[in-house]
Parts: sequence; structure tokens; C-alpha cells
Amino acid sequence: MKITENELEGVPILVIEGELDQASKKVVLDAVGDILSGPFPQQSLLFDLTACTFVDSGGLSVLLTAVGRLPEEGWLGIIGTSAGPNRVLQYTGFLQLEQVRFFPTLEDAHWALAREAIKRRPRGRKQTRRPEED
Repeated sequence: MKITENELEGVPILVIEGELDQASKKVVLDAVGDILSGPFPQQSLLFDLTACTFVDSGGLSVLLTAVGRLPEEGWLGIIGTSAGPNRVLQYTGFLQLEQVRFFPTLEDAHWALAREAIKRRPRGRKQTRRPEED
């Protein structure tokens, strides 16, 4: 298993390649802990599982732990899953949890987060230009 930390539209992202299972559980939990308890605690977290080939109960417990550590208004995003991991996440009901969002691709996540950022921008009053006096 290989884990890479990155960011997408200001949201931390953990890219998991290989198996998310009992053997990799501690490494991934440590990464989640570093992100969620750092000097700038995060509201949300993304897991890119596009290259994840297997998820077992250990991997599912990592994802559930991450959801449990998020603030009430936060969410956990799952990006792309292959057939095996997707079955586990679907059959267990994980993807139906209120604090979980699913994005089929990284590009879908990017656009959803960009739209959300635009909605959060404060709306100022329109400024009118004054004609210059000669």
C-alpha cells in the first residue's frame, strides 16, 4: 500500500494505492490523525480510492474512524473506487452515511468543490462607477 497526501480545492486528500486493509490500517489512521489534529484542523477530508484494489474490515474501520473524527458539519469524500472496494462500501451502507460524499472521479470532486467554494464567497454590493469629471 502506498499513501500520498495532497490537497484539492483546499481540502486535504489521501491517495491510497494498493490495499486498504488490516496491514495498512495504522499508517492510514496516523495520516488521518495528522490531518485532523494538526495546527489547522480540517472540516473535511477526501480519500482517493481510484487505485485502491482491496478494502477489508480494517480499511472500512479507518474510513469510519475518519468520519467519527470530523466535526459535525464536516464530511468525508470518497473518490472513485474499483469494483471490489465499491462493493464493500455499498453493501455495508458506508456510502449512504450522511457525512459521506461520493465522487466518481477526481475531476468530479474538483468541480463539486469549486462550485461549493463559489457559493461560500461573500456577496458584496455592486459597485457603481462614477463618471470622471473633466
